[in-house]
Amino acid sequence: MAADPKTTGAKRPRVAILMGGPSPERDVSLAGGVQVLQAIDRTRFDALVYEITREGKFLPRPDLLRLAGAAGPPEVGGVPTATGATTMAPHGIGETVGDGTVDLAFIVLHGPYGEDGTIQGLLELLGIPYTGSGVLASALAMDKLRSRQIGMANGLPFPRFVTVDGGAWPGNRLEVAAQVARDLGFPCVVKPNAQGSSVGVSIVGTEDALTPAVERAVEFGDVVLVEEYLRGTEITCAILEDPKTGIPSPLPVIEIVPKREFFTYEAKYTPGGSEEIVPARISAVQAKQAQQLALRAHRALGCEGMSRTDMFIADGKVLVLELNTIPGLTHGSLLPKAAAAAGIDFTALVSRIVDNALRRQRTRQRRSRGR
Repeated sequence: MAADPKTTGAKRPRVAILMGGPSPERDVSLAGGVQVLQAIDRTRFDALVYEITREGKFLPRPDLLRLAGAAGPPEVGGVPTATGATTMAPHGIGETVGDGTVDLAFIVLHGPYGEDGTIQGLLELLGIPYTGSGVLASALAMDKLRSRQIGMANGLPFPRFVTVDGGAWPGNRLEVAAQVARDLGFPCVVKPNAQGSSVGVSIVGTEDALTPAVERAVEFGDVVLVEEYLRGTEITCAILEDPKTGIPSPLPVIEIVPKREFFTYEAKYTPGGSEEIVPARISAVQAKQAQQLALRAHRALGCEGMSRTDMFIADGKVLVLELNTIPGLTHGSLLPKAAAAAGIDFTALVSRIVDNALRRQRTRQRRSRGR
């Protein structure tokens, strides 16, 4: 773990909180970024705040520092918009966090650009350590098809699914519909291959509804997954690495009870839209199995720092749905709830995430010196 500036007198690491971005999960990112800002231990770290604009520019947001003393965390969609009077001009990444003013980047970005290895690659080029997984693990986890292929090669169980090539879709709709009807049946689930927060996901009850659902999902990428509809219990399990050793450990399993047809974007981020129960109301055997699957998924994809694996229990069997390398960090998000159930409050969680990144950087530096 990093030396504690409170006792050593060392200079506090400057942590740039990166939030916003161009993805459909932008509002979730902004709310999570402000929550991290509110919780970060100011006796150990100096926090800087940057909003990534929809165009990919870095916008310093010193005005958000005032929210650090607010009475409560912001709701999704409730982070104030930047104004000319409270911000500086937007810059490229090299002009902003690449000039030596930042010691570490705390990534609170979701979806494309932030969670798919893009920002991680930019930070690697600049030599800036960052929180969470590296480029490869981030890219693989964001790609549901590739992560499933790796997971299946490692013996992880997934629901049955059909892959739709968006480029070929206009010419083979009938073939896809026939395959879905034969291999999956209806209802089924249609989802974009590389989005989070249930963006673009549809429940398809009949064959007639398949085409509009696929075309909606294609708007978010060239690959679409059509998945069997599962009936049972939705659960999730987060993994958090020890900041001293790097050993990953599972947190308590959470049961998700959406108050809508499924765990939609609205169900996730609207207060009261779902019920999250921790520990999950499942057997001890199933809870242990879910934790082990989450741990295996974390290791199979090469994740670092933290992750969260979404799963489903159907017919008594635990199935893996997907893995998230940057779980949500809003006040209603699942990783903070799981950590709290394990006795880790939000400030301690943020510190652990930062300390894991600093540990990884020290390991890299030692390896570099040893060459």
